[in-house]
Amino acid sequence: MLPAAMRMKTWTGLCIFLLTATVFAATTLDLSDFDEDAMHAIDDAKQDLESDLSGNDAKSAAANAAIVRDGLKWAESYFAKKGSVDDAIQLAQQGQEFAATIIKSAGAKDFAAASDAYDGLVRTCKRCHDAYKPPSL
Repeated sequence: MLPAAMRMKTWTGLCIFLLTATVFAATTLDLSDFDEDAMHAIDDAKQDLESDLSGNDAKSAAANAAIVRDGLKWAESYFAKKGSVDDAIQLAQQGQEFAATIIKSAGAKDFAAASDAYDGLVRTCKRCHDAYKPPSL
């Protein structure tokens, strides 16, 4: 087994490599055909979803979560066609899972679980935006 200092250096190096690879992919990826309106619709629905959940509005929460889920299906397909952006595809899939959980939880009026899933959705969106959001959005 490697000494702790060596393991830390190896782990740090791996993290730096992955971060650099993600930044490089985002800066070299052509996003000129990206549908900004689709992303704005997702973002608007995500923001409305926060209000829906804090107001315990199950019907609106489920509807807005479905808009987010469907938009992230589009994003998954978009990035799949670009190739070499598996992390963007995984983030879109994770976002869809969070949205599906929100739909299910809101339908059951379990707003605590829906809010937890919303928090996960927000973190997932941020991770993807940090790496791939076009400057114009």
